[in-house]
Amino acid sequence: MSGWSPPTLPRELLAAFGAAYVLVIAYALLIQRALLLGLLPGVLLVGAYLLWRVAAAVEAIADGVQRIAEQMERE
Repeated sequence: MSGWSPPTLPRELLAAFGAAYVLVIAYALLIQRALLLGLLPGVLLVGAYLLWRVAAAVEAIADGVQRIAEQMERE
């Protein structure tokens, strides 16, 4: 097994996104009175994060397959 691990977001960035999202939810509920307006940015952020994780996983799989192919060529 290799020591590779997928990239993670820094805690400071997650804290900043969390604080900004709390403000967006508060604005949507208290000022606009529209819950879905507050949920939409969260759904988009989570979707983008999941897409980023899938891209990282596909990259790791491609790297692993490439290493296997190089090893088989050497043998």
